Amino acid sequence: MDELRERIAYLQGLAEGLKLEEGKDEARILSQVIDILADLADELEDLQVALEDLEDYVDSFDDEFFEDDEDIDDEDDEIEDDDFCCCEEDDIDYVEVECPQCHDIICFESDIVDDEDIIEVTCPNCNKVVFVNDGSMPLPEGYQKRDDEESRDD
Repeated sequence: MDELRERIAYLQGLAEGLKLEEGKDEARILSQVIDILADLADELEDLQVALEDLEDYVDSFDDEFFEDDEDIDDEDDEIEDDDFCCCEEDDIDYVEVECPQCHDIICFESDIVDDEDIIEVTCPNCNKVVFVNDGSMPLPEGYQKRDDEESRDD
């Protein structure tokens, strides 16, 4: 920043050394350009100070959250993937389908199978379509399509 201010001062000295008449247009334009450069240097310095303050502020948040994140990571390491299944909810029936591409198990609500609208279920990892309820794909293993009477009772 100091170098920029020195260069602006140098320009001011050069302009004064030209000994342009103060009333002429060239002198006024050159004077205004140099004043604008000085104002820009002031604004740039203010922005630089504000940026440094903001960086300090963000770093303080980052440090706080990073400490919390380490605690969470430690807890996650203790939980095995096999111990958790999204299909174990009490109130909602889920259907499990294995993705043919990445072999992840995808869980979705069983109501999707019988829904009147055509719904595609895609794998969140590889975006492969794993089930479409339009009859073009076989029903998931262990699932039987509801009869019309059962659907009306629900």
